[in-house]
Amino acid sequence: MTARASSPLIGIPCDHRMIGPHPFHAVGEKYIVAVHDGAHAIPVLIPVLENPIEAVRLLHRLDGVMLTGSPSNVAPHRYGGQAPREGVLQDERRDATTLPLIQAALERGMPLLAICRGFQELNVAFGGTLFQHVEEVPGRMDHREDKS
Repeated sequence: MTARASSPLIGIPCDHRMIGPHPFHAVGEKYIVAVHDGAHAIPVLIPVLENPIEAVRLLHRLDGVMLTGSPSNVAPHRYGGQAPREGVLQDERRDATTLPLIQAALERGMPLLAICRGFQELNVAFGGTLFQHVEEVPGRMDHREDKS
């Protein structure tokens, strides 16, 4: 078996984004490069379909999962939060894909790395809640990525 054939497969759920009138699945390149170049693994992008792929169908083919950061937030109804402010991005398709995926991955003892939004998903998957605007909480840092 070649080194490439034995490389771990790391699933990365996509974001669902509209570019103009067209829907796209997207993952930040920095995450793909980190998995490929940093972990020497093969990134496998997981689509976030309207009818999500069952987690069990995915996980038996993967060696780990990376939950990435994103400009969007977990939908507040997923954790009993109030409706979001106008203009706050949410990604219902990603929520519907990642929340069951997290539970199934951890039940299997599969490695899972959660970054930024991914950590929010991990928290919500286990019944946690979120501050929708943590940057406005006194004493908390605005950790959002610079948009310039």
